[in-house]
Amino acid sequence: MNMVRPKFRTWYENLEFFRYLQRLERIVVALPVVPSHARIVRLAYPSPPTRGAGYVGQQQLLASNIPRPVVSNASELGTDWLVPRIEVKGHDEHLEALITGLCMATTTSASESKYATRLKVSAEELNKTRMDYRLSERDGIKQELDAHLQACQKQVHSAHSRLVGAITPTPSTLTCAATLSSVKQWPRVPPGFFLRQLNHLMWPSLDQQWRDAIVEYALMLTALQRAERLLRAFRSGSDLDLVNELRTLGHANWKPHDHPDTLLLEVESGVLVREVQEDIAAQMRSPDGNAVLQLNMGEGKSSLIVPIVAAALANGSQLVRVVVAKPQSKQMAQMMISKLGGMLDRRIYYMPFSRALRLTQGTAGVLREMLLECMSTGGILLVQPEHILSFKLMALETNILGQEDVSRSLLSMQDFFDRSSCDLVDESDENFSAKFELIYTIGTQRAVDFGNERWSCIHDVLELIRRQSQATACELPESLELTHCLPGRFPRTRILNQEAQHHLLGSVAYKICESGMTGFPIARQPLHIRETVHTYITKLDLTRDEIDAVEVGGAGSFWSDSTKEMLLLLRGLFAAGVLSFVFGQKRWRVNYGLDSSRHPSTKLAVPYRAKDMPSPRSEFSHPDVIISLTTLSYYYGGLQHDDLATAFDHLSRSDQADSAYQTWVRDAPDMPTAFLQLEGINLRDKHQFTTELLPRLRFGKATIDYFLANIVFPKEMKEFPYKLSASGWDVGKTKCLPTTGFSGTNDSRDALPLHMKQIDLPAQLHTNALVLGYLLQTGNNVVEMPAASVAQASTPDAERLLNMVMSLAPPARVILDVGAQILEMSNIEVAKRWLALSDSSIHAAVFFDEHDELSVVSRKDRVELLQTSSFATQLNVCLVFLDESHTRGTDLRLPESYRAAVTLGAGLTKDRLTQACMRMRKLGKGQTVVFCVPPEIKARIATCTTKPLSSRVVVADIIRWTISETLVDMRRCMPLWATQGVRFVRQNALWQKGQSGLGETSMSQQEAKEFLEDEAQSLEARYRPSTASAVSLFAGPQHDDIDRIQDRCRDFENLSFSSTTLQEEQERELSPEIEQERQIQKPAAAMPLPHSLHSDLVLFVKTGTLPTQSRACQAAFNTLSTTTAALGRFDVAEMSSGGNELDLFVTVDFARTIDTSRGGPNSPTDSYQRPVQWVLTASNGQTVTTMLVISPFEAQELYTRVQASSKVVLHLYTPRCNSGYRSLDRLNFYSVPHQHTPLAIPARLIMQLNLFSGQLYINDYEDFRYMCSYLGLATETAPEGWEVAADGFIVKDGQGNVGGAASKLKSSPVKFLQMLMAIRRDGQGFSKTHMGALLEGRLLQAEDFEES
Repeated sequence: MNMVRPKFRTWYENLEFFRYLQRLERIVVALPVVPSHARIVRLAYPSPPTRGAGYVGQQQLLASNIPRPVVSNASELGTDWLVPRIEVKGHDEHLEALITGLCMATTTSASESKYATRLKVSAEELNKTRMDYRLSERDGIKQELDAHLQACQKQVHSAHSRLVGAITPTPSTLTCAATLSSVKQWPRVPPGFFLRQLNHLMWPSLDQQWRDAIVEYALMLTALQRAERLLRAFRSGSDLDLVNELRTLGHANWKPHDHPDTLLLEVESGVLVREVQEDIAAQMRSPDGNAVLQLNMGEGKSSLIVPIVAAALANGSQLVRVVVAKPQSKQMAQMMISKLGGMLDRRIYYMPFSRALRLTQGTAGVLREMLLECMSTGGILLVQPEHILSFKLMALETNILGQEDVSRSLLSMQDFFDRSSCDLVDESDENFSAKFELIYTIGTQRAVDFGNERWSCIHDVLELIRRQSQATACELPESLELTHCLPGRFPRTRILNQEAQHHLLGSVAYKICESGMTGFPIARQPLHIRETVHTYITKLDLTRDEIDAVEVGGAGSFWSDSTKEMLLLLRGLFAAGVLSFVFGQKRWRVNYGLDSSRHPSTKLAVPYRAKDMPSPRSEFSHPDVIISLTTLSYYYGGLQHDDLATAFDHLSRSDQADSAYQTWVRDAPDMPTAFLQLEGINLRDKHQFTTELLPRLRFGKATIDYFLANIVFPKEMKEFPYKLSASGWDVGKTKCLPTTGFSGTNDSRDALPLHMKQIDLPAQLHTNALVLGYLLQTGNNVVEMPAASVAQASTPDAERLLNMVMSLAPPARVILDVGAQILEMSNIEVAKRWLALSDSSIHAAVFFDEHDELSVVSRKDRVELLQTSSFATQLNVCLVFLDESHTRGTDLRLPESYRAAVTLGAGLTKDRLTQACMRMRKLGKGQTVVFCVPPEIKARIATCTTKPLSSRVVVADIIRWTISETLVDMRRCMPLWATQGVRFVRQNALWQKGQSGLGETSMSQQEAKEFLEDEAQSLEARYRPSTASAVSLFAGPQHDDIDRIQDRCRDFENLSFSSTTLQEEQERELSPEIEQERQIQKPAAAMPLPHSLHSDLVLFVKTGTLPTQSRACQAAFNTLSTTTAALGRFDVAEMSSGGNELDLFVTVDFARTIDTSRGGPNSPTDSYQRPVQWVLTASNGQTVTTMLVISPFEAQELYTRVQASSKVVLHLYTPRCNSGYRSLDRLNFYSVPHQHTPLAIPARLIMQLNLFSGQLYINDYEDFRYMCSYLGLATETAPEGWEVAADGFIVKDGQGNVGGAASKLKSSPVKFLQMLMAIRRDGQGFSKTHMGALLEGRLLQAEDFEES
């Protein structure tokens, strides 16, 4: 009470105060109010005195005096020190011979002839324009350079003094400024103050006299910097550097007054813009429409031309976007900041736009404000192609999803981009590549067609390839690459030529048609059927008779609902070229592999940009290619610890654990006896798992197959019904302002979007021939890598390559692995191993680490970044290893005497080869290369050049081969280029339809949906042959651009536009947050239906009789009509007799789980099928007459009534899915009320209950025979005169009955039951069970049921 009393006292006092205020209010309100007029007194305050600025401003400094003219009096050192070098024409003869041979060989198509002609013109221009110089013979060079440097220094000092004097007050004047100066308070002015007046913010407000003076001062500074570079070059002993510097006078073809930003960049960066760089920059500043230009590698395209052009274009009235691919984006950002972020005062903006962003109208407005700020302040927007495309697709996606406000904002910004953006595209051949495509998947995710059987079939085919590959390798030893041929392991396999492809894949196809395989029961078919099927699955272009022989062979033909998917899949693998593509065109860890660092994580194979460099967001789109490459990735790389642990965890919960583990053990011949049985393994023993199980099982084919088939593929092999697509065509489209780009090569000119025009400047026509001329010089040679001997079989390829490099004379200090020949070692492992093999004169090795940072490792194993290490200026004591991905764009100043070993690999194009070789910046001027040719490439070169395999390979042969690979690659890309182009034209028409007269875009949701394309394809749509003329890609409304696309395709002649070919080679760019995206894309949660207990059911419990035509229940199989197993495939009513025979029924409450009205009448209900648990039976005596499946709710509600009833019995039931468990289909496990005498249940009801619930194991052979007779399936080889389909369904027996005498079915139920079992099993396989064997067409015998 004492604790409560103070609180109550306070509350009471507050109450009293409140009452007091109420009384006061009543009194005041009652008082009269008299108006009063008060006099307004106005007070005047004196105005504060105006104060000047408390500091001396920039404008005040520059407005004080006009500077006196600054006159340059230092003489320039230039070409008068140089004399022309007497040319050695040897490599010209080699180049001429190469081009002549190429012109004679490339007559197969117009495109190849044009390629050869352009190369010939380049060589002719090279002979006209090439002029090399050397230093003239003169004495006292160092003294002259020192004197020139001193003169420049004096000149700069004098000019700076005059500029400072012009802004410093004269002491004699009696002014405030003079006073400040006299007391040393006048601002001190560094050189940067005057130079900063050249930037875009200060320059417009300068007087002309100040402009002239500051520009002249800046020019003197560039002359001083050049004098310092000349002296450094002389001291380094490099005549080449000295000659190059003497040839660069600067400011010859441009006026600094017109481009002050460029002049400021020169001074701040210590460089001079060369004439050739200014020629390219001038063309990019004022292009005649969209254009792509060529400039040789190492000429400063990215490091100098991009910044000066971007600075010139960013004038406040247009948005400048620098478009760069992701691998180069980090380096480009650093370079742009260093060049433009200092005194030029240009801000670099980023727009990392992706599908992961969840935009609202507010955030879209913030984004728009940022873009407008970037444009108005003269900033530069750095973007990647996928950012541009993602922005465009997001505008459509938000509209399709009904987010109209966000879509409207994005469309408005897209109009802003089209109207005000000016794009500079770096490495245009990469950013406009047809291989790049951004895809937004739309719709509800679903499993791929043919599900589990699809990857099981591919695994079985790969098993046959493993068995047949040894025979092919023995017969064609130079045509097939096999490594790691160990028992139980799938060998690393690569098909090297067409002969091996036909032999290996042909033998596998023959074996399949001879003996059959799981799901393909062809072995009991007659010879003529096997032969027609072999033709069907191996020949791409079939005649109508060949198609009909398989597809229209009569009711009893091999073509049926249960076999046609397998036939089509095998046709895709063999005839459509999936297997040849996987084993012939793709290399593990070079073109594909796994990516453990991807987020969200994926266990599927992904495309690689280069060796050990996964593409960050790309995916293969063809499902069979994904399955095959993923499987091979695990075969070659093995399972990791967590993978195998996951497989064991799944196995331990599997219904077929023991039999599955025995297949694992068969692939591990050295498995200790203690672990031959699953019971002998203790998974909690981590040491045992790591040391005993993991090494023996991680490469086992059966183990990997189990892991993929049960864990990886069911979860990750999904597809979407629709997609939104965009490509390089959208980046290079025509806008109000031009798009310009450049690259070091122009081989991809035919694959550029139509609106991008390749501009060949006269001064650059010689570029292609110049690089080839460097390669053909006599200092470059070829060394052939010997094939591994028997003794070297276990020696890694990387080790053999390093040993060969060490044996070269003169030694190679650089390895350019553009051919990706080093797979077994990481970059740092190569660097350390090479360093260990080298002599003591080498102190370190340079390489790129896993984060793409240029690093160096010393002999003490110290690893650090090269840029901050002491070796940054000591590359003359370093080895350099550049892996495939970094043989493009890497710039190192290597000594003139360095030699590089260049590896060759499959599919190497001329562009990639020249890019790699030009990492040697002084190639042809001291630096040399040696090409390392493996046996595989030597054979391909011999085929290309028609030389004997025993002949010696020369550099010209290598170039000839890379050109042929270039032409092949171009031909391979053209169908996809054309497809993207036609799609762009069609979509561009849709965009234009949505634009108003003012150029503003708006579209409805329905208009946005017109952009959707089909993404998922069935096996039939993908692989089924047809002799009818396919719908042409170019069909539809005519358009000039489509005609131009078609004309260009004609130059390549006989291009294949089959969707299969396109999809195999297409890669998809998906959002990195695709997992989140898929969550967003899931349909709304289904609405559960409320449970109910029907009065007829209560009556049934009481009387044991269901009313006639009762609505409380329905035939069990009729409830499956809304599943994918039945929709459009099978009439489930056939499974029930509809007559006097007993049938299984289910209650309405059991059958109806969700409200399906939202999804429409045909929405599949696979995910909402209730498992069978409770069964009600009514009997006549001891014989069951009615069997009814009820829901758990009904079982709970009826439990007490059933206990008291003598008419019905409630049974607990679960389907038998594990061979180790006993069957519960006799309903004697648990009954209410308890039954002392077992009930007699008709076999028909038991069989229907087991089929409906998804039971996988059959009790005995008699039950098997009864089930087959009910389903109309043959239980033995068909007698003479019978017709039996491939899945075992009796098409006609001896009396002409369909399904046999005992079955009521008129069509095969096999496909329906296969899908039903998959639904009941949540997609898990069941092929090793009795039902799996039955539905796959295998004949079971009595002994198959002995252990079950």
